Amino acid sequence: MKPLLLSLGGFNLFAYPLLMGLAWGIAFRVSDYFRFKLSIQVKSFNLLFWGALICSWVGAKLMFLLVSGGELQTTYAQSTNFWLGGGFVFYGGLILGAAWLLVLSKVFNQFKLSELYFILPSLTIGHAIGRVGCFLAGCCYGTQCDLPFSVHMHGQDRHPVQLYETFLLFLLSIILWKFAIIKNKKTVWLSYLGGYGLIRIITESFRGDIIRGFYGPLSTSQWVSVAMIMAAVILTFKIKKD
Repeated sequence: MKPLLLSLGGFNLFAYPLLMGLAWGIAFRVSDYFRFKLSIQVKSFNLLFWGALICSWVGAKLMFLLVSGGELQTTYAQSTNFWLGGGFVFYGGLILGAAWLLVLSKVFNQFKLSELYFILPSLTIGHAIGRVGCFLAGCCYGTQCDLPFSVHMHGQDRHPVQLYETFLLFLLSIILWKFAIIKNKKTVWLSYLGGYGLIRIITESFRGDIIRGFYGPLSTSQWVSVAMIMAAVILTFKIKKD
């Protein structure tokens, strides 16, 4: 855990915002690469990308507030540091970001919705890099662990669950990249929905932070993951019938 990477005079370089910026920067470049490689027609790529960034940021913050509950909601909501700094729930960002893309496609006719598969490899790569930022900042930490590769964080030796997810996301990005290159749109969508849903169910079982909220036996993110996997299964059967 190293939230502060560099302190020089009055300048402080924090790990989390640096990795978040790096994640979005690389995601932009990878998306732009696929847009040209696959000849995807988008009227305004900058509008798509920067709008998705803002909506995802807000969505991730709102879901964090939603699952925080109680007095923490008020405390976080009134804090400028919260809105500009750490404290995200990925699925909140994914949902609001997807809503933005849906509006651009269906209302403003910026692109065909089916062509959006080209952003999925960059989404997983950016997400993987962002999880490294979580690891360095010490958020989204794991449960107690006595294994040789455990990390000491928040007073205990813990599973480096953030790095587990980073590794699995990079593997998923390779799969998505290969299918995207050959323009296998349906497989890219199904691989992301089912693949990341499964990854998140697994990694959540190693999470030690309790602020993310639980409903019955599963966390908020695990319930969303179950819905993603079910959607992938239903779409798979539908595609086979067609």
